[in-house]
Amino acid sequence: MDDHNQEMNRSNLKIVGDSGSNGGFFDKVSIVGDAEINGDVDCRTFKCTGTVKIDGSLKSDQLKATGDVTTSGSLQGGEMNLTGNLNISGSLTATKTRLNGDVHIGEGISGDEIGIFGSCTVKNGCQVEYFRLKGALQTEGMINAERVEMRLVGSSHAMEIVGGDIRVEPLPAWKWISMLKPWGTPDLKAELIEGDTVYLEHTVADVVRGGNVTIGPGCRIRRVEYRDHFRYDKQSEIAESQHIGENRN
Repeated sequence: MDDHNQEMNRSNLKIVGDSGSNGGFFDKVSIVGDAEINGDVDCRTFKCTGTVKIDGSLKSDQLKATGDVTTSGSLQGGEMNLTGNLNISGSLTATKTRLNGDVHIGEGISGDEIGIFGSCTVKNGCQVEYFRLKGALQTEGMINAERVEMRLVGSSHAMEIVGGDIRVEPLPAWKWISMLKPWGTPDLKAELIEGDTVYLEHTVADVVRGGNVTIGPGCRIRRVEYRDHFRYDKQSEIAESQHIGENRN
């Protein structure tokens, strides 16, 4: 079946209760309960209240889920809003995504706007326009975004963070949130943080490089390299700093 016929012959898939289905091309997918789907799913809208396990990849223009979503492949879509647990063995690609809960991505994240509110583990990092986190992040790769906002609840780690505007600080409510779940002390560890404008609190980094660099309280930085302006809080430790802008005599 060619692409044109697939678009013309999309049916709806509705699962209620504890049941299963084969994958395929659908217009609307609606799940209430516990479902297992064997094969890739390609649909225009995907709605789930409960638990769904897909033995394959999921592609949806719009996705809204409350519960647990698991795929053995990748997840690709436009707008996504999920509250619960997301486990993707492959990559996550989305235009605009809001994820509330525990997120595990086996490969990488790409797209336009990614908002994560909870804990996130992503192996190969993120390549997005706007990356927003309220919670904790673990990645072996790079966070690369034009705008990075990280409000920390618990310990986080990223190999590198590169962007235009980068801001890292503890979420003000972390003390009472930590009593509900053992997140730990909010901090970020990274080898390199580089951006046009950088503001950091409670961050441990080897090198911080940028145009305008502000180091707030609770940081330990081995080396700061700045082009325009550099400010730091006395409660932080800066081993060395260097102005890397052009000398004008």
